[in-house]
Amino acid sequence: MSLQSATPIVFAFARYFSRPRCPQCGDEKLVPERSEFVAEGRIRHTWACEPCGEDFGTTVELSCAAA
Repeated sequence: MSLQSATPIVFAFARYFSRPRCPQCGDEKLVPERSEFVAEGRIRHTWACEPCGEDFGTTVELSCAAA
């Protein structure tokens, strides 16, 4: 599938369900250590990398689809 033919749902899936990699060693993470709502439509995930010991965070911004 090319980027030109991808539907918005494909981009949404990749954005919200892709797995982050550790910024130190590149190990792919599966489950965050902690998740919290920090603001309207924003979720913060905290990750811990067992192979190298690095802790890092990611943020997901949720948006409402127009009806």
